[in-house]
Order: sequence, then C-alpha cells, then structure tokens
Amino acid sequence: MKLLLENFRQYQSGPKPFYVSIDLVLPTEELGHGKDHDCPSRECDDIIRDKIAQIMGGKFEPIVVCNQKPVNVARLSGQSQALKSPIEEPFYYVLDGHHRLEAAKQIGLRKVPVIKKEEIN
Repeated sequence: MKLLLENFRQYQSGPKPFYVSIDLVLPTEELGHGKDHDCPSRECDDIIRDKIAQIMGGKFEPIVVCNQKPVNVARLSGQSQALKSPIEEPFYYVLDGHHRLEAAKQIGLRKVPVIKKEEIN
C-alpha cells in the first residue's frame, strides 16, 4: 500500500501526460540523444512483443519526450548526450520509450501518451 501511495504522489507532482500524433514522435537514439540502444535484435523483438501485450492490456506507460532538437551527434563528438537547441520544435524526440513507440507503431496507434521533459541538457 505504501509503494502504491508513493507512486501516486510522484504521478500527481510530476508533469501530466498528454496525447500526441504518433507521426510527431521521433526516435532519437541514432542522434546520440537519450539512452544507447544496445539490445540484440532478437531481444529487442521480444521486448517489443511484451510492450504490445502491455498496451493491448490497457497499460501504456507514457513515453518521455522533449521537443528540442539535438544540436550535435553525441556519439561522434564523444559526449554522453547531445546538446539540445533552445528552440522548441513541433516534433517530440524520444528520451525514454523507444520500444513502446515501436510497439505502438506496429499495432497501428494514431496517438500515444507522452510526458514532456522541460529541462535543457
């Protein structure tokens, strides 16, 4: 019960999820933005199948996004994360939730829940 209450408080105090067109949500791992994608393709397929089952079961954890485009490619410049432009764009770049985004695309969703991260790294 205590854990449930703590999770509820975190949800209440944090940014509120909202829905956006899936066409406006762009994966950003290839830009060096967000976490590295290091799972083998077979393992990745298993994760996506699991995410599809969760979504179909009514549990779709919001995808964490920002709408500031990475300025440089971090992997090429030796940085852990890409710098972001201070200018907001009409697109949302995935910081966490690449497998959820792929699962949503595979089942044909038009809109996905997102939480926008406000800080600029």
